[in-house]
Amino acid sequence: MKQNRYIPSDLPLHVRENPKHRAEVVVFDALKQQLDLRQRDWVVAWSASWISKPKPAEPPRVGEADFVLAHPKSGLIIVEVKGGRIQHRNGQWYSFDADGVSHEIDPFHQVERNAFELAWKFNQLKRWSPVPREKYARWVIFPDSAMPRGVTFPTDVALEMITDSLGMRDIVGGLLSVAKFWYGTVWDHPAATKVPDLLIEIFDKPLQFTLPLAARSHNEHAEIERLTDSQFRVISAVAGCSRVAVAGGAGSGKTWLARKRAVQLANEGFRVLLTCKSKPLTDHLLEITDEHENLVICDYDGLLGRLGGNTTGIDNDSYAWKLADFVMENPSLSFDAVMVDEGQDFLEREWEYVELLLGSEKQGIFYIFYDDNQQLGTHTTMLPSGMIPLYLEDNVRTTRSIHQDMAKLYSGKKPQRPQGPLGMSVEHVSSNGKPEQALRQIISRLLTEERFSPDDISVLTPVTVSESRFANMSLANGIALQKTPRPNRDIALTSISDFKGLENAVVIVVETDKLGSDAEVAKRQLYTAFSRPRSQLIVLDYSGSFSF
Repeated sequence: MKQNRYIPSDLPLHVRENPKHRAEVVVFDALKQQLDLRQRDWVVAWSASWISKPKPAEPPRVGEADFVLAHPKSGLIIVEVKGGRIQHRNGQWYSFDADGVSHEIDPFHQVERNAFELAWKFNQLKRWSPVPREKYARWVIFPDSAMPRGVTFPTDVALEMITDSLGMRDIVGGLLSVAKFWYGTVWDHPAATKVPDLLIEIFDKPLQFTLPLAARSHNEHAEIERLTDSQFRVISAVAGCSRVAVAGGAGSGKTWLARKRAVQLANEGFRVLLTCKSKPLTDHLLEITDEHENLVICDYDGLLGRLGGNTTGIDNDSYAWKLADFVMENPSLSFDAVMVDEGQDFLEREWEYVELLLGSEKQGIFYIFYDDNQQLGTHTTMLPSGMIPLYLEDNVRTTRSIHQDMAKLYSGKKPQRPQGPLGMSVEHVSSNGKPEQALRQIISRLLTEERFSPDDISVLTPVTVSESRFANMSLANGIALQKTPRPNRDIALTSISDFKGLENAVVIVVETDKLGSDAEVAKRQLYTAFSRPRSQLIVLDYSGSFSF
């Protein structure tokens, strides 16, 4: 048998000192003292309140009982306590306080209504079999008044439902009498054994709200959006210059600034091209940018086809001049402004032809946004001549905790200044030789405990997706790692090179044993990968030469 459980374990001092609760305090103390001497397995909940919605179209109904008691054999009992001197006349119940002032009360209808409401509440619980509301025991206690001898009660009141001041001496006897009156010798409810624990769960289960990483990430992203917007003042300072090379480390907002400047110029009536070598980045820019008749967003390798040129039989070596030649033959297709993002991906010999997209005179606006430290190829970044250099020194995308590790991999000319929120420390996880299992556990935690959606998570590998051991790996609940994930269903598995210029709330870096054999290449790969998350970076099985 279990010890009796009281909710709360004792009444707080402010309740005991409040005259409004004096009668309930008397009943609570009497129940606790006498039950502990004579009975076990009772749960006694004081001031139990609940809200129920019996029908969808009806407003919710609120109930509150002075006490709710439960016992696996004696049943569920709803209690109403009325202090003061009690009187009934002309169909109305009254309570007289210590000053002799009368107050209209309705204890029997009140306890019946509470039993009705609590029945609806219990019947909404899957673990509780529905019980007709008239089967809930109802008990009215008058701790300050003694019933007159030979009293005749109204027809809706039975003597067995009441305990008066004299009955307080044996309140346990009154309790058992009430239970027997309503339920007979044994309460035969099919879920009877569950009712004490159910009462504890409803009225006394500890409830602790947490701040999952997803919510924290949302708050951090709002701050980062504000910081990124403030970076535009740097571009505005050189708005009168037509040839600008904007250098900045990952997280400095280069892509965001390129897009904003392109939209701004398009709104001013310029025909603008926003381009880069990355098809995934281009797709992202198209997704987040409203269509504009003056703005063309296209990956550089797909631009000839987009403009209507013939791409048959053109190889990589001849593509750049074929594209430029096509635009010069069709001057109406030339652009007033060309914005190039991820400029470090372009070869030196390509710039001449890129500039010809402005027309044969090359007189338009030409901006290049680049980061030498994200040069994942073997060539050296060389920019066109005559470009005005502009440096973005602030990291406004990643948290300071991520920036701390990322900065150790940065080899740029000027160190970046972290401006983002503090954020979570980088998490390094060892798979203990079971990488698939470890990755499943990481993702499960992010989705369940941290409340991220699948769209918030990207898994990055230094190899192509087809070469990755995690390609198409199945996760729980029908989720999979996919190169082309179903929206809000799968999780993206992407190569580090394809994810340049992109970002996500959470990035998991895997297969670090497959980083480039050249130390500098490997370092740049890690730098690019580490700079992609906004809020949380998780690295699986990192054992390389770069310490963090």
